[in-house]
Amino acid sequence: MSFTEASTIPKSLIEWAEDAGWEHVRGVDLPRNTHNAVIEPWAREALLKLNPDLVEDPESADMVLREVGQAILEARNGLVASNERLTVMLRGNHSFVTVDGRHVPRRFIDFDNPGSNRLTVADEVTVTGAAEPRRMDVVYYVNGFPLVVAETKTPVKQQVSWVNAAKDLYGTYEEEYPGFFAPNLFVVATDGLELRMAPVRTVPDPDSEFWAPWGSTADNPAKMTAPARVERAARLLLAPKTVLPMLKDFAMFRHARDASETDVKLLPRYPQFEAALAIHDKVLANGRGGLIWHHQGSGKTELMAFAAARVLGDAKVVELYGGPPTVVVIADRRDLVRQTAEMFETAGMPRMAVAESRTDLRRMLRKDDPGIIITTVHKFAEAGHLNDRSNIIVLVDEAHRSQEGRLGQAWRDAIPNGKFFGATGTAIRDKDRSTFRVFGDPADPDLIMSRYSPEQSILDGFTKPVIVEGRSVGFDLDKEELDEAFDQLAAEEDLDEDEKVYLSGKASHIETVLSNPERVAAVCADIVDHFLEHVAPLGQKAQVVAFNQRLVVAYAQAIEAELARRGARMPNGKAREVGVVMHVPNSKDTPAELKKHILTPAQEEALKRRFKKVDDPLSFVVVTAKWMTGFNAPIEGVLYLDKPAKGANLFQTITRPNRPWKNPVTGQRKEYGRVVDYIGLAKAIGEAVAGPKADADQGTGLNVTDASQLTGKFVQDLTRMMALFDGIDTGDPSFEALAEAHERIKEDTPQRTEFIETFVALQAVWEFLDPHPVLTPFKAQYLWLAKVYESIRPKDVSKAFLWERLGTKTTGLIHGHMDNVRVRANVTKNVVLDAAGLELIKQISEHLQIPKDDHSDKDPGDVYKEVLDSIEARLRRNLAESDSPVYRSLAERIEKIREKVITNVEDSLAFLEQALKIAQDVVAADRAAKEGRLEELEELADPKHGALTQIVEENTPPGLHNIIPDIVEQIDSIVAQVAYTGWTKSDAGDKRVRRELRSLLKKHKLPVKGELFDKTYKYVRENY
Repeated sequence: MSFTEASTIPKSLIEWAEDAGWEHVRGVDLPRNTHNAVIEPWAREALLKLNPDLVEDPESADMVLREVGQAILEARNGLVASNERLTVMLRGNHSFVTVDGRHVPRRFIDFDNPGSNRLTVADEVTVTGAAEPRRMDVVYYVNGFPLVVAETKTPVKQQVSWVNAAKDLYGTYEEEYPGFFAPNLFVVATDGLELRMAPVRTVPDPDSEFWAPWGSTADNPAKMTAPARVERAARLLLAPKTVLPMLKDFAMFRHARDASETDVKLLPRYPQFEAALAIHDKVLANGRGGLIWHHQGSGKTELMAFAAARVLGDAKVVELYGGPPTVVVIADRRDLVRQTAEMFETAGMPRMAVAESRTDLRRMLRKDDPGIIITTVHKFAEAGHLNDRSNIIVLVDEAHRSQEGRLGQAWRDAIPNGKFFGATGTAIRDKDRSTFRVFGDPADPDLIMSRYSPEQSILDGFTKPVIVEGRSVGFDLDKEELDEAFDQLAAEEDLDEDEKVYLSGKASHIETVLSNPERVAAVCADIVDHFLEHVAPLGQKAQVVAFNQRLVVAYAQAIEAELARRGARMPNGKAREVGVVMHVPNSKDTPAELKKHILTPAQEEALKRRFKKVDDPLSFVVVTAKWMTGFNAPIEGVLYLDKPAKGANLFQTITRPNRPWKNPVTGQRKEYGRVVDYIGLAKAIGEAVAGPKADADQGTGLNVTDASQLTGKFVQDLTRMMALFDGIDTGDPSFEALAEAHERIKEDTPQRTEFIETFVALQAVWEFLDPHPVLTPFKAQYLWLAKVYESIRPKDVSKAFLWERLGTKTTGLIHGHMDNVRVRANVTKNVVLDAAGLELIKQISEHLQIPKDDHSDKDPGDVYKEVLDSIEARLRRNLAESDSPVYRSLAERIEKIREKVITNVEDSLAFLEQALKIAQDVVAADRAAKEGRLEELEELADPKHGALTQIVEENTPPGLHNIIPDIVEQIDSIVAQVAYTGWTKSDAGDKRVRRELRSLLKKHKLPVKGELFDKTYKYVRENY
């Protein structure tokens, strides 16, 4: 029996629903008129049960149901508006008119006792009344109201995915039968291999923030098979314990502000849903608060809105604390307060107020009024004691920053019995500060109430990986002439020594280098080069981070001049523009060149909206502090970083471009966010993204990728794909050659699947890297593969999504119009610590018994030096007590790896692996010295000889062991002569080392093939 759609996912959805407490009824057996959305007998039954006064007033009951029916009919004039009205009704918040003219709220669903509701899941539910009857695959009814509609597709057809199901829901069912979706909570699309949920009227798009996967923060998506994750998602999402709370508290609506926008329904993602429930549970348990550590860009402001709605809407909280609660939302900057207030306002939050001044805040908090207060932490300064109530819930955004220290204590003094919940994407743990200590509840594992890691966010598609492209900005400096000139100045001005020290210290500040006009011009020219070649063709925009306000203005002017010189224009012909955003005080001391960049809140908001529009010419925004955090603009494709930063601030800055985005004009999708680093922060970026660990077993969360790795992935994937067509002349344009290519990748074969999946991944790398010198030699092969793909790609609408992933540049390649494309060299010098590197550092620390926070207060860019210094410190103590050749050899090995040039991730890992081996050997030597057997460790005194001796001994034929010392000496001597830095990456270097090894083995009448040669060569490759 073969797999079919009916036999797979719909059947499983029904089984999982029954396990969760839904009763299965076949669609044809439902007591309903197929024209109607609501099952009227069940709705009436629930209405009378939950509103007993209507039992004796059937006419008023009829009036209630007629008003519900009228709201459903109005879906033809706007489904989202009708859906909002029905949501209010189903929550029990709408007052219906009775026969005698009274207005009384009515309940349709018992949210306090979920099991008392009629929970029904039905399959193959037919709806009629439009031009053509439609059949909904699976519908979940609560008391006769269809709250969830699931559309399914077969998991065994490669050309069909959840997107096809989503398109059916959006483009057919919601269009033809909007009334059926008026009571809808959310829709579900799944092919059994992926499951997504969304509010009504959400355009199907895998990168949409609204078509979201579901799951649990306790899971690792990378370790789950696709069907297993679908089952997990369905069991969690489509359970009454999720559906009913989401309807009662979490469905919100954002109303259009002007004609360019539309009304939108907002639902939580699963990390937000979990965290909001956890906050509510803590409040009910009278807990102290907790820490929510969710990846940057995962929607922490929305999470606070959902949590506030949950707490404010619960009668149990009112009963527990003897009165309705007040929710205080604290941000650390005024612009974040405005953003938060706007989000809460558009989400329809009740009783919301913004404390504009310290007086406002004191007045609001001294009163016992329920509702939401949004303010900054600074308004708590010198506030003193304000309120002792324990039902004040404080939600702190960006909890890692100024909420600690004096200001952090201020709001705790003001509200001593409040519940404090901190939300951050960048938790801090160092000598002086700890987000875990300030917000963590000891009752929570590792002091974290809710954790959503970067890996989970990227696997879910909520954020994109970050690519770091390093830049080396060098200059020559004649130190002797500079010293002479400075001495002459000091003599002329009669400076004393203290004055000289002060002046030289100021002059050596990094600003002196960064503000050099030649450097500013060179960096800005490179920025414009990079932007026009890599970013502008994708329709994306750029943020530039400069050292200070004076340099912000200088960079903006230089970029404007470069754009004008090149005649850089938008596709619509408008000249590209540069904006400036920074906090400029409007005082008499503010320089005139800065004053012209003062923006009112309205002007800054208008600039944000311009930046987010794909057709607006505002292409660059230059900043120094503003917009580095709390700014969500998915269209931002690149951040040019020329300002020192570290830790949490650096992490927040580099995650600006990590939001998914699709060009609405071309369909081009953002596959990666870019950071171009002019300041040499690649290592610091690696540490910043890793973040502090709550415990030793937690993953690092590193998602910074070295751009050079992508070139290797591209070549590897291309080679693998070309192997599918081995023997076919790619220069042959005949039909026969194309037919032979099709034979190699026949439909419904693993080869066809491999070809399609690999090519889609390949084009994403091409789109991101082009132009890049590594691509040039492979252009012809890529073009040929693209044409083969074009010839076999799905032709009908249901398969069109596969092609949507190919961008405009690749389309140009396919049509043969890329012959004259200029490819500019983009040489990167990237040093990034990835998860493996950080794990090695942890192992080194454990071997040497170094405290975890030993180097936390130092410049994170010195992490390699710190590793060696820590090993050397241990070694120096030993050398002071012993002159053993073992210790001298270890010291020499440290000096050798100090000289190594690290230019990419692979070099970083090799360096750390060698450092770990030395650390292990140092510990072994210590142990041997204590036991009086240090002289036995000959292999440590001469580690290369020791290892080579063992290899040769184990693989040399009997009778020849007397020549082993000579062979080892000669191998070491010859390889040291012929090997050079980087020889393993050069064909010529690799061949020469192999040739010399074979020649030496042959000279001693040893086999030149087999295990002896293989193991010797492998050791040489790894250690010379």
